[in-house]
Amino acid sequence: MRDTADDADSNVTGSGENVTSSDGKAAGSAGNVDVTGHGDEAPAVPGSEGARTAHRLQLPRDTPATDVLAMVRNVRPQAVLEEDGTIEIGDDTRLVPDPSPRGAGRWTIETPRVREDPVPEGLEDPHGYGSAFPEGLPFAAERRALDLVWSLGRRLYGAVVTDGGVRLEPHPFHVRDLTVVSPHALAPESFAQLIAPLEPDAELDRVPSEIARSGYSVTIPLSAPAPQDPSAPQDPSAPQDPSAPQDSSASPASQDSHVAQASQNDGGVIHVRVGRSTGHPALSALGWVDSAVDYELVHIPADEAELALESPDAETAARWAHAYRRIGLIAGLLTETVGGYVVDLEGFLVDPADLV
Repeated sequence: MRDTADDADSNVTGSGENVTSSDGKAAGSAGNVDVTGHGDEAPAVPGSEGARTAHRLQLPRDTPATDVLAMVRNVRPQAVLEEDGTIEIGDDTRLVPDPSPRGAGRWTIETPRVREDPVPEGLEDPHGYGSAFPEGLPFAAERRALDLVWSLGRRLYGAVVTDGGVRLEPHPFHVRDLTVVSPHALAPESFAQLIAPLEPDAELDRVPSEIARSGYSVTIPLSAPAPQDPSAPQDPSAPQDPSAPQDSSASPASQDSHVAQASQNDGGVIHVRVGRSTGHPALSALGWVDSAVDYELVHIPADEAELALESPDAETAARWAHAYRRIGLIAGLLTETVGGYVVDLEGFLVDPADLV
């Protein structure tokens, strides 16, 4: 799958085929995001075809436009790069770079304006949309557009300014789950032997006798990190709710036991689910993807309330970073052993080199 931007995009190595990806920025580069000169609100978008609006994506000034394009194409493979640098995403939505001298790293996503009811009281709101849109949540095309730039902000250490002037700053470790997509499946015993040196406390869940290679799960207890853990990564690979594989042997009862076990470990648990691939747009060009295997690495925190947090405190952020590092080490080991690619929970490719 080649196009005019392929030569500018970076490639993830794992199975001998080129798949467009994007490297991340150092954590410190988040401080380079500049909001000067733009006011508090995203620009209005004229148009007679219906109500439209715009939200602003603010990234570090040194973020290459090719990285943004590569990441957009991970989840919107049909995205088209125009001569002026605008990325036509589909859904009557476009991501427009700021051409001004001070516009480096600044983009505007222009989208149809579609709103529904305000977020119900008590409903989880980890993106902060409820407070940003008190009169009605973005819906349909606008919600998809907003989710995209929120995710780009998460992966590239940026922020989103809504059309109402509310600033959303996704935490880089807000998404910790990773999936290794590989053409090769490990038998349950082989998987357990592989990760034993790295995770000696890992427990292979009960595997039916008829399961040869896929359709099993592993639970790994995760202790809380030491204060100011120096091993916690500063970059979540420049950094997605994966569904359980169709043939997974894990039952609702076993899932409950994993949550119960998480409550006994301050850091929760890492749950590994192995089964047939659920499909990933970023890898759709690969010839073997229809028969691929997903190794899903899911962090289940000890306190499920963390799943609804918009902005974690320092202690929670340290736990998230620690969990991501552990997940990243397992993902890196798997790609070295069985080959394949790593995607995050939202479908973006992750370079295995950023995980070790």
